[in-house]
Order: sequence, then C-alpha cells, then structure tokens
Amino acid sequence: MFRNKELPLWKVFVIRLGVMLLLLAISRWLLFLFNTGNFPGLGIGEQFILFFIGMRFDIWTLIIANLPLLVFYGIPLEFKYNKYYCKTIDILFVITNISSITLNIIDVIYYRYIDKRMTSELFGFMQHTDDNQGGLMKQFLIDFWFMAVVFSVFLLIIIILTRKTRVKPVRIQNRKYWYSTRSLIFLGLVAASIIGLRGGLQNKPISIITAANYTKTQNIPLVLNTPFTIGRGSSGEVLKRICFYDDDEIDSLYSPIRNDLTINRFIDKNAKDYNVFIIILESHGQEMVKFYNERRETTLTPFLDSLLSNSLSFNGMANGRQSIEAVTSILSGLPSLMSKDYVESRYAANRLDGIGSILKKHGYSTAFFHGGNNGTMNFDASALSAGFDSYFGRNEYANDADYDGIWGISDMPFLQYTAHKVNEMKRPFAAGVFTLSSHHPFKLPKGYELPEGDYKTDFEKTVRYTDDAMRRFFETMSNYSWFDSTIFVIVGDHVNPEHRFDNYLNGYGQYQIVTAFYAPSIIKPLNTNILAQQTDIGISLLAALGYNDTVFTFGRNVFDSLQEPCFTSYLNNIYQYSDGKYMLQSDGRNITAVFDIENDPCLTHNLYENADYETWKELDNKFKMRLQQYTNRMINNKLYIK
Repeated sequence: MFRNKELPLWKVFVIRLGVMLLLLAISRWLLFLFNTGNFPGLGIGEQFILFFIGMRFDIWTLIIANLPLLVFYGIPLEFKYNKYYCKTIDILFVITNISSITLNIIDVIYYRYIDKRMTSELFGFMQHTDDNQGGLMKQFLIDFWFMAVVFSVFLLIIIILTRKTRVKPVRIQNRKYWYSTRSLIFLGLVAASIIGLRGGLQNKPISIITAANYTKTQNIPLVLNTPFTIGRGSSGEVLKRICFYDDDEIDSLYSPIRNDLTINRFIDKNAKDYNVFIIILESHGQEMVKFYNERRETTLTPFLDSLLSNSLSFNGMANGRQSIEAVTSILSGLPSLMSKDYVESRYAANRLDGIGSILKKHGYSTAFFHGGNNGTMNFDASALSAGFDSYFGRNEYANDADYDGIWGISDMPFLQYTAHKVNEMKRPFAAGVFTLSSHHPFKLPKGYELPEGDYKTDFEKTVRYTDDAMRRFFETMSNYSWFDSTIFVIVGDHVNPEHRFDNYLNGYGQYQIVTAFYAPSIIKPLNTNILAQQTDIGISLLAALGYNDTVFTFGRNVFDSLQEPCFTSYLNNIYQYSDGKYMLQSDGRNITAVFDIENDPCLTHNLYENADYETWKELDNKFKMRLQQYTNRMINNKLYIK
C-alpha cells in the first residue's frame, strides 16, 4: 500500500489537487456531522447544495495550501525532476495540506462555543501568557480524543496519496519545445490560480460575506472553511470610514453621547448612593433557565428562578458570542461589531470610559472579581479601563486548594471570598463578579454533592453547581448591612454551548441571555419581556441611582419608557439589529433579511423576500446610524466624553 508510484507530472497535479479538494470539503463538512443539532431543519437536498457550494471557498484554501506544489513543480526548469528536490516538495505538500485540514478539525469543537468559523481570534488566544493554555489544551485532547483519531486518518490518507503520486523523471529531447510549452503551461497555472483565489471571474473576489448569498446566516459556517475565514477574516480588522450620513447631521439623528437619564417606570423611590453589584454568569443563556424557558421539564437553576421571580427581568440579549466581548459591553456600553473583539483589536488603545469611571466621580469605591488565572481573557485590563480600580483573581485569592486545575477558583468558594471582600469596601461601592465553573471542561469541585436531578450533560451539572454557589452567595450577603441598599444586576455573558431546543438555534436565540435588576426595596419585581442588551446596563444603573451625567454608550436607559428597545450584534460578517419587534440582518450596506421576532422567534420566514426596501427603510436607517457612529468613532478614538 505504501510503495511509491511514479506518474507524469500532469497526472500528479490532477490527482493530488483533486483528492485534496475532496478531503478539504469533507473536513469542512465534519462541522455539520459532529454538530447536527445546531442546524435544525436542514434537509438532505440543502445539505448537498451547501456541501458543493462550499467547494468554491475550498478551492481558495486548496491553492494557498498547495502553492509549493504549484510553483515548484510548475516552473519550467529541468531541476524540478531532481530526486531530492521532489522529496522536499512532497514533504511540504503533506505539511501544508494537513495544516489546513487540522484547522477545520479544530473548528468542529471550537464552533460549539462561538457559533462561527474561527478568524484570527485563535492566534490571539494562543498569544495569551496566562496559565490556562496548557491545561486547557490537555483537557481538550482528553475530552475530544476522537478528533485526534480523525486527524490521524486524514494524515494517513495524505501520506498515501503523496507516495502513490511521485513525479516520474523525464528525458528532454527538444529543449526549445519543452521550455516554450512548459512556460505557457506555467502561465496557465498562474492564471487559473488567480481565478481560483478570486472565486471566479466576477468583479469582486469572494469574501466571507459572499457565503450569505447561498444560505441563512446560521448555516454560513457550513459553506466556509476555517483556513479561508482566518485568511480572509484578518483583513477585516482595519475599519473603513462609513459615510451613510453627513458628519454634521449624524449626531442629530443618533448619538451615543447621552445626557437624558430620565426615570418614569419600574422604580418606586430614589436610589441615590445605593451600592451597585454586577453579577456576570458564565454561559447562562435563557435556554438553561426555567424562568425563561418553560419547555424545560425540570429546573437546573432553582435559586436563580426564584431570584428572577423577585426581580425586574428583561428579554436579555448579549452583544457578542464570547466572554471577552461581554465585559466591555456590560461595563463600558460598547457592543462587539468587529470581526475581532475590541480588547484584542488594533483599537484597544482607544480611550473608553466605563461605569466605574463615572461612579468614582460620585465617591464610589470600585472592584472587579473573577476567580480565573490573572490575565485570563484580559478581564483585568477590561475592568481597569472601565474604571474598576481593584481586581481580585486567583492570585489574590491565594489558596489553590480550591483551584479547578484549568480556569481558576471554583465558584462556590470564590463567591464567598467575593462577598467578604466587598463587605470590606468603602461605601457606596460598585463591584462586579464573573463566575467561571460553567465553562468547559465543566468540572465539579471535589467534595461537592450534586443534588439529584435529570442532568443530560456535564455542562448542566456545572450550571446546577453555580446555582448552588449563587444561593450561598446571596445568603452570605443578606447578612451584611449594605445588602438592602444595593442594586444587583444579574446578566449572562453569552448563551450556553449546548442546545436542546430549536428556538435557540438561530440569530435571535443564540443571543438570548439572563438579564435582571434585583433591588426589591426600590425596583418593582416584574417580568417585562422587553428587549434589553448588555450595553443597556451601565446607563440604566446611572439613571436608577439618580445621576444625570453625560454618558457615552450605545445602550439605552431601560427605566425610561420613551427610549426604544435596541439590539446590535455581528457574526459571520452579518450585522443584526432589532427594535424589539423586528430583527434586521445586513451585510453592512444592504439588507439581507428581516424577521418578525415576536411571532417568528425561530426566524423561519424572511419578510424581506417579499417586500421592497421602502417598507424597511426606517429600520435600516436606525441600524446604519449606529454602525456609522460605532465605526467612525472607533477609528477616530472618540468613544468617550471630552
């Protein structure tokens, strides 16, 4: 089976490139085969169509990965038939092609956490210097060992392919004829490669957004391959100025500079000098919480359900799909509308004032808590830039007996530590805490006895554990004098990585998170079902506290009934904007879809297919105003109040 076989060069080209194109397509399609539950309603016919359409993008990867083959075997020179030269090219062929396939294989699992193909965030993650990387990679290899088997199968096939298609030496008799014909063939290869990289002869080369022409937003990862999104996605990090509206009119149409902090609902009395405590729950999408998701037979979150029943709750929406995006949205009012999260983008040095900065002007002491290894996801830097002066992580906790071996200190002991530390803070205070135990690899601490229940996965067990930790956390805080004069915000960072219900497998449900304000002495308990995004939290807290500072935020004050609901997000190069009734999807210039989220939460009926632009012009204008302000202010470093 492994014996070498020599073939004419043209056959080597045809067989190797043909087989590798098929292997790339299969490795791309593994994302569907291992995550079928994330693509409900995708029929066999459409599966075949998407599989073959994706080959247009696979060809791009094929050419990039096989540049050594195309160039070094294509050049019209005799020495390319040298034994050692051929062996070097064969080795490069194996390395470059298995590397491309490996990226697709990695994304089979990584997709479960971000609902898209990777772009350059993988390399940003690998550049982190915290202690998580080694443990995480080891744990991933243990949990997903079967992907190593898949990798080995692909590697074996490529090695066999290489050995079965060795280049057969030739004896050149008419050198003039040979050089002239091979030169023309080489030029033909160059031309064909350029066409392949462009994706055809159309005016514009294919890009990530091209995939949106073929399928729904949630199915775009099935059309694209990971090397393509990494290669083409990196170019999106440099924002380009937007000019939908003139500079002298845009601020009068929509401005993120706000000074209208009015209260006309939900609050019974003045909350001046109340403390603020923002609790960010890891991977707590509405799907996991019975208070929101009544289709759940049993509850994983009995305490949280009770807490939400006594809170002012909203139909919460995350502005991003990753934890690193959530902190900036919640604390600084900035949504995630770039291909790279703000903290790791080229714009991270911009000035960005958060709620901590504003509250310090009113005499608040500030601190942020996260049990993870210090530096994880740049949470410490994000909190500091938002005005939280003190940061408490694993280093400050200083007791690795409670270390989970991967991320940091388990929720139960760390939340107790947080409560005690907050009790030592000067009042009034503004504090934030971010849980971590319901993050992969979903490990329960030793000695914890899980209550009896119908747990489908390890993730569900950690959700139950975090709920227990929250119960004890509130029990401890309730004994402190400041508890009754504190506004608590309970918010998810992003949705859960596992899904059991179809209505959470689309561009709407994939952003629905827990969002509530708890302060029974002043805020009326009510399930409003009103849309509220993460960027709404900061300005709403300032309004509740009675401060009328000029604030920079892309959120709105939920305590003011005159301010319309709004939600923005960005995924797979598609923007989403909602006014609470309709959800618009856009490529940044043109509407691609509109859905009625009140009556069609699964986004099955695209209203834009049967309507003209004028019908949705107002909704599109609201989106474009925000996109222009976001983009141009990001470029010009104008994300703050001068």
